[in-house]
Amino acid sequence: MKSNQKLTLCQGIGLLVSTLLGSSIFVVPAMAASMLGEQSIFAWIVIMFCVLPVAFCFSSLGTRYPNEGGTAFFIQQAFGERLERFTSWLFLSALPMGPPIIIITGAAYLGSIWQLGTAGILVIELVTLGLLFFSNRYGLQFMSRIQSLITMVILAILTTLIGRAFWAADLFQPLPLVLPFENISPLLSAMGLLFWCFVGIEAVAHLSESFKNVKRDFPLTIFSSIAIVGGICLLLGVIVLRYHAYGTPALNANYMVYLFARLFGGPGEIFVAVMAFFTCLASVNLYMVSFSKMLHAMSLTGDLPAGLQLTNRHNVPVRAMAVCYGVVAGTLLLCYAIALPLEELILYANTVFVAVYLLASLAGVVLLRGFRLFTAIVSTLFCGVIFFSLGNRCLYVALLFFCVNAVEYILYRRQIVAGRREGLLEARLK
Repeated sequence: MKSNQKLTLCQGIGLLVSTLLGSSIFVVPAMAASMLGEQSIFAWIVIMFCVLPVAFCFSSLGTRYPNEGGTAFFIQQAFGERLERFTSWLFLSALPMGPPIIIITGAAYLGSIWQLGTAGILVIELVTLGLLFFSNRYGLQFMSRIQSLITMVILAILTTLIGRAFWAADLFQPLPLVLPFENISPLLSAMGLLFWCFVGIEAVAHLSESFKNVKRDFPLTIFSSIAIVGGICLLLGVIVLRYHAYGTPALNANYMVYLFARLFGGPGEIFVAVMAFFTCLASVNLYMVSFSKMLHAMSLTGDLPAGLQLTNRHNVPVRAMAVCYGVVAGTLLLCYAIALPLEELILYANTVFVAVYLLASLAGVVLLRGFRLFTAIVSTLFCGVIFFSLGNRCLYVALLFFCVNAVEYILYRRQIVAGRREGLLEARLK
């Protein structure tokens, strides 16, 4: 499906920056500081340099192979349809985890204004989901304009916070960046956590063909967004350390509220809660668009029912979108019913996304040449290290691989048996 709604560079950056910011900036800087202390600044610098080859690999593949199938299409070009189908299912397996994490985080911040309980926060989550579904029916360009506006407001607010913090304290005082290499496991654990701040590159890969000038705007969108978000995260990491806005689970989860209250007084808490909600709202939107496009692409290849191919007059796959929103709503209700820990959702979602990045990097090793090949190799090594540092959660990906291949084998055997029966029946009739 070729989209007749084309994105500009500014709209692309607005979409990706809002997605990368997501819920991560409201928890990760404080959690990283709790894990490594002042060494977390070193971890931020390292992760930013390590993400660059990943970004370059995705931009090269998206420029050369623009398709709404995104990473799965890259895999198909490199390794064939079997691994492509697994990649599609792997990406979709994050649907019940990734978007709910962001919605829950934003609703919790907004609910804190009125001190709502879990039931009240659930209502906010479901209303938010409904508003996103209604808005996305009008197409990608409509939502990209809204998200670009939200992104500009968010960046202005974060700039104000960072500027106020630098003005109020001596943040230019040097921080020790010496890494204790004899014990690198804490750094690897922190890198796995910090990687969550850059999850979202794979989502914009599904929109590469939606850009007016793919070869120019798609790479610029990725690198500009990485630079903006990386710079914000690094500065927030410094501010968290200087104001000691970390240390306990409660403080880590609400460090931004603590900073705003300290720097701007009581009203700052309301301000940051509203900002967090709209940041998460903008972030989750691109994920829902990407998942919808993935379902639509899989219906076109026959991996999913043909009914998901239906689009409206804005070229939006409405049935695929309805399925995605239904799955997310189910997760939100499940989290409320059994008090499912948000931390577990984050860890397992991160495992899925790192695996997707690893597969895309391997595709880059096969498809790219020259300097692009070198960056794909570096990206593969980095994603491999991060993936295995996540521990036994990697078994989730292995289990999914086994299940997908087992189902395909069973269906293949049934086709063979059915074919043999048809052959025997024809022979008897003759």
